[in-house]
Amino acid sequence: MSKTSLIVGASSDIGKAVMEKLDGAGNRIIAHGCNNLAALESMQACLQSDLHPLRADLSDPDSCDVFIQKAVALCANPDHLVFAQAPRLTLTRLKKLSRQQVMEQLEVQMVSSMTIAKAFLPAMVKRGNGRVVFVLSSVTLGMPPAAMADYNIAKYAQLGLMRSLAAEFGTKGVRVNAVSPSMVDTPFLQDIPDNMVIQNAAAHPMRRNATSEEVASAVVFMLSDGAEYINGVNLSVTGGECV
Repeated sequence: MSKTSLIVGASSDIGKAVMEKLDGAGNRIIAHGCNNLAALESMQACLQSDLHPLRADLSDPDSCDVFIQKAVALCANPDHLVFAQAPRLTLTRLKKLSRQQVMEQLEVQMVSSMTIAKAFLPAMVKRGNGRVVFVLSSVTLGMPPAAMADYNIAKYAQLGLMRSLAAEFGTKGVRVNAVSPSMVDTPFLQDIPDNMVIQNAAAHPMRRNATSEEVASAVVFMLSDGAEYINGVNLSVTGGECV
């Protein structure tokens, strides 16, 4: 049976990997991107699914509202809703951290997720079925790294949103979960010093960082019928680094 998936943050490496794993004849994917919409448009010729790239700056509430209107026009009742969006990660000590940085992270990661969920979950409830997955981070699984307070705060806010949605909609056929990967080798880390990425891999139990495909596999499992009895879970995808 064909499925429709709405993927927020689809232009990220993890988002693209999720699309590739969900790809199939008859499927439809509504793919959000911000600064890299060309990467999504280039995938249209490579996928069997009917791909609809939509641009939106989720730090801007008006842009988010326009995105929702366009997405609803394409499909008001998607089967899957994936939140994989995040502003670029930078290291900032608390004494230099601005209110604007924190608010941008919250607006993009938590507020936009809440706004988009409000637009689509009622239709999932009416159908009696739906799957929602948040791509969080291992910062929510233990002591988070230093100099990342804005990012850490936003991820914990998303975690709170995920569990609130799971509590409210779990009895109505909608399963809401999250996956929390440890460090993933993607361009998302381009502003992090190379030696930190290398040291993290060397200290990891598997002696390497995760790949986008490995994280995407966990997301797709949470979207599958095999996860029918899983709700409100923050799944550790860390190769044993966090349990």
